[in-house]
Amino acid sequence: MLRLPGTITIAAVGKLRTAHWRDAQVEYVERIRRYSRLEIIETRDVAGGTLTDDVAIAREGDALLAAVADIPWMIALDSRGKQAESVRFARYLRQQIEVHRDIAFVIGGPFGLADEVVELADECLSLSLLTLPHELARVVLLEQIYRAMTILSGEQYHK
Repeated sequence: MLRLPGTITIAAVGKLRTAHWRDAQVEYVERIRRYSRLEIIETRDVAGGTLTDDVAIAREGDALLAAVADIPWMIALDSRGKQAESVRFARYLRQQIEVHRDIAFVIGGPFGLADEVVELADECLSLSLLTLPHELARVVLLEQIYRAMTILSGEQYHK
């Protein structure tokens, strides 16, 4: 079985509030940890309070950047990013881990990522041309990381 060095970190704004998203996250985290170290960091969601949307997005962005400050390679998930099918994503993931060892994916909150986060990211990827709720985006990312691990291991999950 493939075991990649380093750590994959997912830094995301907010907690998963709905049980089915939490359950899916737990399931994929357990699966991924057979192949690689995985850490999930949840930063505080400040949108929807007394702050304007722009201020909230900026503060959430600052918290995400602080959470991954010591990680050498940051990948922003944003609709403006590049897309890749699953096999290409698997090869990309392996390459980034082999080169940088520790990598971080950052996911914004309900209003997306601050422009500063996207600009400071080493790469920007898009999960879909469709707009996804941030909670679903996290689960889709976890599923694609797991799928990448099975592809790299030559296992039957990916068809």
